[in-house]
Amino acid sequence: MNVLTRSAFITLFACIGLPTVQAEEVAKLPTIRIMAESEMREEVGPIPFQEDEQVRQTLQHYLYKVHNNIQNTDVPETTVVVDGLPMTAKPDLSQLSPVLQEYILAVAAGLQSPDPTTGLFTMLQPLNINRNNVDGIRNGSIKINIDDILKLQQQIRDGLNGPQSPLFTR
Repeated sequence: MNVLTRSAFITLFACIGLPTVQAEEVAKLPTIRIMAESEMREEVGPIPFQEDEQVRQTLQHYLYKVHNNIQNTDVPETTVVVDGLPMTAKPDLSQLSPVLQEYILAVAAGLQSPDPTTGLFTMLQPLNINRNNVDGIRNGSIKINIDDILKLQQQIRDGLNGPQSPLFTR
C-alpha cells in the first residue's frame, strides 16, 4: 500500500505541478499595442535631447541662404502695366429720357470725382439737401418735405417713361 500511496502522490503532484512549470516557461511574444503618449513615456522613459552640431549648422546655413536670396532678388528694369479692374461695358442709357441720362451721368461723375460727396449731394439735390443744410443730418435728424419726395418720384417715373419733365432744376 505504501507503493500505491506513493504513486498516487506522485501522480497528483505531477498533475498539479506540471502545468505551472510549463506556464512559466512559455515565452512572451512581441505584440503591437496602442498606447497614449503618457503610457509610452512610462514604458520608454524620457529620451534626452541630443543636438547634432552638423545638422544645426546646415540648417542655419540654409536659412541664411534663403534670407540672403530674398533680400538680393533682382528687380526687372522693364515696367509692366497691370489693370486692376477689367474693362466693363458701358451701360446702355438710350432707353432713358435725356434728362434722366444727364442726371445719372452727373451723379456718376460726382461719385468718381476726388470728393465723392459731390455725387451724393447731386443725388440728394431734388430733396433740397445740399452742403449748406446738411447739419441736420449730422445731428441725427433730417427734415424732408413730403412734396419733394413725391415730386422726385414722379420725375423718376416720367424720366423712365419718356416725357420731357426736368428732373432737377439748376
